[in-house]
Amino acid sequence: MAKTFIKTFAVLFAFSLIAAACGGDSDETAIENEPEAVEEEVTQVEEDREQGDATGEDTRDDMTAVHGGRLVYGVEADTSNPFVPYAASCAISCRMILRTVSDALFITGTEGNIVPHLVETVAPAADFKSWTMSVRDGIKFHDGTPLDGAAVAYNLNTCRMSPLTGPALSHISDVTSDGQSVTISYTFPEALGPASLNSSTQCGFMFSPTWLQTLASNPLLNDEQRAAATGNPTALVGVGAFTFESYTPGNGNSFIATRNADYWRGENGITGEELPYLDEIEFVVSVDIQGRSNGLKGGQFDIIHTSNADEIKKYEDNENYVLLQANDYGETSMYMLNAAQGTNPYLGTLRGDPELAMDPLGMNSVNPMIHLSCRKAAAHSVDTQRLADERGAGIVKPANGPFPPGSMGYLEDTGYPKFDIAMARAEMEQCKIDSGQDPVTVGVTIGQDPFSAETADLVVSMMDDAFGEDISVVVTPIEQGQLIGLALAGAYHVMGWRNFGGVDPSELWYWWSAYTASPVNPTVPELALNFGRFIDPEMETAMQGVRFNPDPAVREASAEEVSRLFGKNVWNLWTTWTLWGLISSPRVMDITTFTTPEGTMTAPVVAGKHSVQQIWCQDGNCQG
Repeated sequence: MAKTFIKTFAVLFAFSLIAAACGGDSDETAIENEPEAVEEEVTQVEEDREQGDATGEDTRDDMTAVHGGRLVYGVEADTSNPFVPYAASCAISCRMILRTVSDALFITGTEGNIVPHLVETVAPAADFKSWTMSVRDGIKFHDGTPLDGAAVAYNLNTCRMSPLTGPALSHISDVTSDGQSVTISYTFPEALGPASLNSSTQCGFMFSPTWLQTLASNPLLNDEQRAAATGNPTALVGVGAFTFESYTPGNGNSFIATRNADYWRGENGITGEELPYLDEIEFVVSVDIQGRSNGLKGGQFDIIHTSNADEIKKYEDNENYVLLQANDYGETSMYMLNAAQGTNPYLGTLRGDPELAMDPLGMNSVNPMIHLSCRKAAAHSVDTQRLADERGAGIVKPANGPFPPGSMGYLEDTGYPKFDIAMARAEMEQCKIDSGQDPVTVGVTIGQDPFSAETADLVVSMMDDAFGEDISVVVTPIEQGQLIGLALAGAYHVMGWRNFGGVDPSELWYWWSAYTASPVNPTVPELALNFGRFIDPEMETAMQGVRFNPDPAVREASAEEVSRLFGKNVWNLWTTWTLWGLISSPRVMDITTFTTPEGTMTAPVVAGKHSVQQIWCQDGNCQG
């Protein structure tokens, strides 16, 4: 069996990274830039960002990294407890915590290539229906448990058996181990194999089986074991650069982790490196971006993240902070539509019920968005360029599909309905007939933050302008953790959402598959990863080409067909492609420059997520 270096067949994904400014009150740390150079850099940023290309680098002078310091990171949301991968509704803030206390089997390279991290080698069988990995020897979890093949298999099987993450791994038929070796068997040939178990996905991160066996939520435990389980699911025991110290939930919460002196990439680890540099890292939830931004300016935070483009724009000319912008492997912002109706023969056949009803209680039958005419009417009524200009400060691009510019599957014209008031009104007339409603009533659920509310107000005003008394829109704000729960359960009609960030389209299949679209039925609660619960036979065929065929041309054409199908059927109302901003004090260094032990540079930011092991602060003091 030949050793294979896993590489996606994607073209270079959109990446933008810029240090907009750096400096401070101290003459010793301030960096001077020539005005002409700054102007040229900003111009290049704007041009490249428009094209989805690289927009520069962190241009601060090279300095020698030092140990020490406590970093306080302001993040956008808490996550539904617990943090364990098989049970967590894990958004960006949660993924940052996972990266802090553990590492993933694979990590993303700078050109969309998936490279081994905890894994040393990986190879497919001739038919691509099984892949075998060799795990690096000598790595230990924080509790001393060795990271071996059995530990990896145990982690993957907890995710496979979980009602939350299991559907995403339903293509795996078996996981076996022998020493440091792990073999994953698949139902169908997998072009990229275990590459999806990277740092973009929660089940790619490894945690101590000894600890996992103490958790009552562990799906591998029997009743007797579960009754005796008393472990804390928030006290994560990983292999990462930092060890769990404490956690308090809610807005203003604190997740604290301290330096792991025995980190496998540290002085006492198998590589003999010096990671990590920080003594402690604390994540503090600040839901409101204005509060988060003020916290940075007031010294409460040393670094913050945000996907609010208007706030990012404010820091482009602020010489007191470092700004890194990234739409690398980015998400798409949208209004997600619940299309649950009819039957699901795909999932039903697996369950022995080919006539499986998607909405057995009729809860979604009053949702006008189950009708294509209503979806088209809504899409035609929203001016996404105006939305990008007014809510995205003109630095984000209107979206027309799930894949951003520069990524596999991107098309300049997907067939998605363009802004056209006349077409919107024509479709609305058909929508009223199809839905039996006049006015057509739309319920929209959004995040509980001012930015989401203001964006929804603008979208609703556009619909009001287009349809007048023909439409009634009711907007309900919900906390982000609860928002994810409602999406999983299908308890919504239209929802403000951000999703689909991934290195390769094959990683995204479970968001769009009929096999992961469970019914909306609160009497038998089920979780669906296909949040929109749409059933699209053509989508199933297209995604098979993306996932199962190793031919780059076939995979590219199949991904493009996915874009066209989203345009044709309007399964979501696209708004913009997400731009992330990482904003920090100039004392915070090497925010995104992380390499593998072999020296391979990794992608700086993947859909808002980045590594923290390499971060250090000037003089070992993040606050100055």
